[in-house]
Amino acid sequence: MPPDSECHPMGSAPTEAPAGRRRSAAWLVAAFAVAVAAVVASAAFSGAAAEREALDPGAFVRWALPIALTVHHLALAVVVGCLIFAATILPPGDDESAPVPSRSHPAFARVRAVAAGVSLVWLGSAVVVLVLTYANLAGQPVSDNAEFASQLAYFLTDLLVGQAWGAITLIAFLVCNLTFLVRSTTGLAATALLALATIIPISLIGHAAGSDDHFAGVGALAVHWLGVLVWVGGVAALAVTAPILASNHGAHLAKSVLSRFSVLAGVAFFLVLASGVLNSVLRLGGWEGLLSRYGQLILIKLAATLLLGAIGLAHRSWAIAQVGRKSGGQTAWRLVIAEVLIMGGVIGVTGALGRTAPPVPREPEPAITPAEILTGYLLPPDLTWFRWFTEWRWDWLWVAFSLTAAAVYLLGVRKAHAAGHRWPWQHTASWLTGLLVLVYVTCAAPTIYGMVLISVHTVMLLAITVLIPLLLALGAPLYLLALTVQRRTDGSRGPREWLHAASSAAGPALRNPLLSGAVVAVSLGLLYYTPLLRLALDFWIAHQMANLYFLLIGFWFMTTVTRPRTAARTLSRRIIAVAGLAGALLLWATVLAFGVTPVLEVDWFGNLARTWGPSITADQQRAGTAVLLAGVTPLAILLTTLLLHRPHPTPAGTAGALQPSSTASRRPDRTDHP
Repeated sequence: MPPDSECHPMGSAPTEAPAGRRRSAAWLVAAFAVAVAAVVASAAFSGAAAEREALDPGAFVRWALPIALTVHHLALAVVVGCLIFAATILPPGDDESAPVPSRSHPAFARVRAVAAGVSLVWLGSAVVVLVLTYANLAGQPVSDNAEFASQLAYFLTDLLVGQAWGAITLIAFLVCNLTFLVRSTTGLAATALLALATIIPISLIGHAAGSDDHFAGVGALAVHWLGVLVWVGGVAALAVTAPILASNHGAHLAKSVLSRFSVLAGVAFFLVLASGVLNSVLRLGGWEGLLSRYGQLILIKLAATLLLGAIGLAHRSWAIAQVGRKSGGQTAWRLVIAEVLIMGGVIGVTGALGRTAPPVPREPEPAITPAEILTGYLLPPDLTWFRWFTEWRWDWLWVAFSLTAAAVYLLGVRKAHAAGHRWPWQHTASWLTGLLVLVYVTCAAPTIYGMVLISVHTVMLLAITVLIPLLLALGAPLYLLALTVQRRTDGSRGPREWLHAASSAAGPALRNPLLSGAVVAVSLGLLYYTPLLRLALDFWIAHQMANLYFLLIGFWFMTTVTRPRTAARTLSRRIIAVAGLAGALLLWATVLAFGVTPVLEVDWFGNLARTWGPSITADQQRAGTAVLLAGVTPLAILLTTLLLHRPHPTPAGTAGALQPSSTASRRPDRTDHP
């Protein structure tokens, strides 16, 4: 459908044919209808809406709550998917050659409009779920009297479930406003990340979060919801843009959009499948759990997920190649419509599962020891050298991150070799080693004993900040991306464009090792000598955010000091930066070893009822040795390497973090890696 030639204010979309708008809206409404029908049928099958013997809130609450949950989950997925499409996959401008588009591309305008419209549904359903959840837990019908409102306010401010739904409602309100106000791809990407933040409160109150290993359940559920939102939302975005992409105006984009989303959907599918199986194991308790109504709904959901995976495989292996052909192209779009309808049904089953009692009791046993009260786990046994390698507690967020990062990197290496480029095996080995160490640090003794010994906590954090980023930076992932990912020519932003935009926006500051080294040193000081350390110990999400933050700033620092083609002036800055950070850590080690400062977080480490190991004062002194081992030693090796390095001039056009833009066109026997 050709666009209207009129230019609309603020870069709005050209007028689209009403028939196209009606078709895409109809399929979205149909997906919501299928989801509601699925949740009603599943709730009736499982007894999720059956009358309770005590504290029954009434039939309206019992039936309306799973329906509202289903509408909420599907609306959230649609908003996330449309925002991701607008920020990364679709070109914002109708004229791809113009640096600043005068009007929006019809497909871009469509996903923005759908995200804005459906965000209203998301916000409304979040408010409804909040009220109905309180009524269901309180065992009373919804009322407009003052007592109901007062108790609802208490539920919202003082109870975890109420706080979680309050946070979800607040995020929905912010996203709803931003979808109407924001028009730039950067703003839309930030809005998509804000919407994805809803995963945190949803995971904290999910069924798997109530298992004996609470934090493992929360992590697995967070991975599951990430995959679901990206996959379901992306297919919904494809469905609403199908009339445009199938038209003459969008046909040149269709194959590119389908191909790019196919890669994203493949990653999301494996995240959903693996985390879904793990969540089911946590809640079913054994094979006999599959015989329960809850287990049978799990099997239905698994079958539908595998069917969707098969349709996705058909897309990748056959349907994408048919796009643009008279007969096969229509089949490709019909598969998209089938996917979105099946996904609506799966979301409905998920809504019923959330209201169905699992075979394993939802609430774990209450904490009875000081260590359980503080950390959520029993006190681990005495730390010996043997237990450094035998104590494990899986953190599925970091396992999923590491597996995904390894798979994407290996696919990039394979693509580089297929294009005739040499990729040194040392880079691959360094990247994979860094990811293995990351899994070990986040899932084994460093994290387990880091909750009870400040010395081990220091080892954990410095490994995440110094050692692992060094190994990852030596894997040269940015150069592999520049070598294997082509620049987008349609105006959309892929990973290469986003990294280049970030590098350009920050300018030389982003590549300054003195700045990145100062940020690392100051951040470590702020964590350990402010209330931030207790926050990271008390709250799982704060612990995860601290790990992610220090991994990112550590990688930033190591990238600035390991970039190739080092000129003499730049090399001297890197030597100063590495020496400065090493000196700061040496000073910190001295302060800890000689007990210059008071004991860190004595209220935490002194109240665990630990009967083995050193006293908290002696353990803090041991932390000085930990700083030397986990922080200073890798920096000393890096500093020695830099001092022995012979600088040579930087060729024109290779100064930026992603600047080897011509790498892909070089001869296969040329390399330009750290």
